[in-house]
Amino acid sequence: MNPPAPITLDARTLAAAEDLPLLASIIVEGFLDGLHRSPFLGYSTEFSSYRQYAPGDNLRHLDWKVWARTDQLYIRQFEDDTNLRCQILLDTSASMDFGAEPANKFRYARILAAVLAQLMVRQRDAPGLILFGPDARQALPARASRMHAMEVFALLANAHAGGTTQLGRDLTGITQTFVRRGLVVVISDFFTEEESTIELLRQLHGQGQEVLVFHVLAPEEEDLPYEGEFIMKDLESDQEVVVDADAFREEYRRRVNTFCDRIRQECLRLEADYLRIRTDQPLDAALIRYLERRAAV
Repeated sequence: MNPPAPITLDARTLAAAEDLPLLASIIVEGFLDGLHRSPFLGYSTEFSSYRQYAPGDNLRHLDWKVWARTDQLYIRQFEDDTNLRCQILLDTSASMDFGAEPANKFRYARILAAVLAQLMVRQRDAPGLILFGPDARQALPARASRMHAMEVFALLANAHAGGTTQLGRDLTGITQTFVRRGLVVVISDFFTEEESTIELLRQLHGQGQEVLVFHVLAPEEEDLPYEGEFIMKDLESDQEVVVDADAFREEYRRRVNTFCDRIRQECLRLEADYLRIRTDQPLDAALIRYLERRAAV
């Protein structure tokens, strides 16, 4: 049994980004088709969704075919068993508008958000969308319907990156309105004040929300593939620094890894799931991580 075929964001795929509903549908259908032929069969959406067996569950809903393939016990959930509220928090700050075209961070993150919304609707869950950057706003509340998904796609298609990120202050008022426990997906590069990032995660943890963090980075941000002297410019503050890439590369990579590890450790401490993902990587890892977290809720 092979894993799902990787879902890449090549130039042709990104060229279709103007039609987000079609693109999201194609990606989700291809992803699910791959799952059905893989060890992840237990995440099929034919019955709305699956979750791991817990003592006391009705044995009539056990899927023995999944057990035979994975040696794990899964319960088939039907429509009235799900309808989880899933809030997608998408970073729209200027730092997201970075990376080699066509797959810069914001394009990648926007498509990921659209695909997640499509997958949530397929799961009969209720996706909501929050855009945060210079001014966070409750773009769309969580609702479970295909028409609502179209509204999410339309808003994402018109979203642009710009301004600074202030995660804690921007989102405090919005996240305090989450009155029901659910799943919160945060998509960001986290290039902001560290304390505001921690405060956001701490607040969601305190509310009892399940949190999944996608830390999106461009390959250039991790590898520093440049040569000689060049100017590094902060897209949010416009501050510029002259850097000798050859002399600074090793130290730069160390600092990036340290920064990412701080975010990962904080997620671990606050029981949030963390995935560091590059814009040159396929989407399947992110979608599988979402389904794993969804099954644990």
